Amino acid sequence: MTDRIVVVAEQEEGRIAPITLELLKTGAELSQHGGDAVCACIIGYGVGHLADELAYYVGEVYVIDDPLLSGFQADLYSSALEALCCTLAPRTVLMGHTYDSLELAPKLACKMGNDLVTDCVKIEREKGTGFLLCTKPIYGGNAVSVLELATAPQMVTVRPKVAEALEKGRTKGEIIPFCCELVSSMALTESLGLVPGEETVSLTQANAIVAGGRGVKTIEGIQQLQGLVEVLKRYFVKVELGASRPLVDEGLLSRSRQIGQTGEKVNPQLYIAVAISGAAQHMAGAGGSKKIVTINKDAGAAIFGASDYGIVGQYEDVVPAFIKKLATLS
Repeated sequence: MTDRIVVVAEQEEGRIAPITLELLKTGAELSQHGGDAVCACIIGYGVGHLADELAYYVGEVYVIDDPLLSGFQADLYSSALEALCCTLAPRTVLMGHTYDSLELAPKLACKMGNDLVTDCVKIEREKGTGFLLCTKPIYGGNAVSVLELATAPQMVTVRPKVAEALEKGRTKGEIIPFCCELVSSMALTESLGLVPGEETVSLTQANAIVAGGRGVKTIEGIQQLQGLVEVLKRYFVKVELGASRPLVDEGLLSRSRQIGQTGEKVNPQLYIAVAISGAAQHMAGAGGSKKIVTINKDAGAAIFGASDYGIVGQYEDVVPAFIKKLATLS
């Protein structure tokens, strides 16, 4: 029997989340070296239309559709996935390193009695043994570790934006309903709702990020950065405003915009760091960016060592010049 790679699909505002297509691409690359069959699993309630969409990317789509799964609940989701894994006996399970999966993946690994490697930036199949080699940053991004997973199912979470999205195919795969016994008492926690007024932002999906640091001390400074964000929207599909921890601690920007070891790990095409010193804790979140442009008045700032381009100067002078120049380009 052919071994399977199961990709746990995620949805975002009623659509397939981009991380899912990235995981399917990663799974497809793994299958080329191990001969595995890649399949997807979509969990929720009324998700038939999402299964139809996924079927154009993969040969098999397993659908776990139940009213109890209408909202994300880690205990119920992990129980459903445990039942699927016990039935399919996959060699590998791929999940995104996302907010929901950070709760779901450890619960599933515990239920299955298996190891889990999180926040992987690269995974590959070792020739001969079939073990999964998982590369991830450690020590705040100052070192890289390669961990080996041997026992099936090999479970990992993969950082968003480290792989390209899989292209849609022309033929439609098989959609397979999967039934498992779920009861509401399986849920050990309950979500009562979001804290009123708390902003939520998906930085991991941004193509470009303008991030401010300790040197941006005022609302006026934030507004300047937002102006740069707006003009960059001419050139990138999704542009977001980010921050290092000091701006969040000062209450100038919401926690969801924090980038770093205790915030989001991002991998945009372009990262513009404004008045950020570049401490290891921050670079643990921003170091995976494709291109880093730094604006800082301190020529000795550590972040210049990790930057592709650097400008030494007051951001109050440089950012408006950026905006003016970008606005004149077409």
